[in-house]
Amino acid sequence: MDLKQDKIMTNKGHNGWTNYATWRVNLEQIDDIDTDYWTDFIEDNRASDTQEYDLGMQIKDKVEEMISMQVTPLRNNIAESYALAFINNVNWREIASHVLDTYKENYWCDNCNERLDERYMSRYCSSECQKEDELLATHEKG
Repeated sequence: MDLKQDKIMTNKGHNGWTNYATWRVNLEQIDDIDTDYWTDFIEDNRASDTQEYDLGMQIKDKVEEMISMQVTPLRNNIAESYALAFINNVNWREIASHVLDTYKENYWCDNCNERLDERYMSRYCSSECQKEDELLATHEKG
């Protein structure tokens, strides 16, 4: 294998994302949306086996809506068609996974994954969960 092939094989993606389109849409469209925007969907579909995929489709719909709102609604609008062609390369599941991870980090107990009450200023829903998590973290493995 030559150096050029090796570089291509190890340099997949863009800035840690699947590709440029995924990185750019996440950076310029999704990161500007507060995670709270997705709260109802995430909580309503928490037990779903397809939560990540379904959230990805919700995100795709939102981005398509934003594109439609940002371009002048003309017949055969070339700017809109280019934008929609660009987002065909987006890995929606990867963006959904990122949104879910951020949501879980901010709103779910680190130990039991229960939704944190607004009043908690902690990563845990109770002192018992915190103690259990700390005990598990310090327990010898093996």
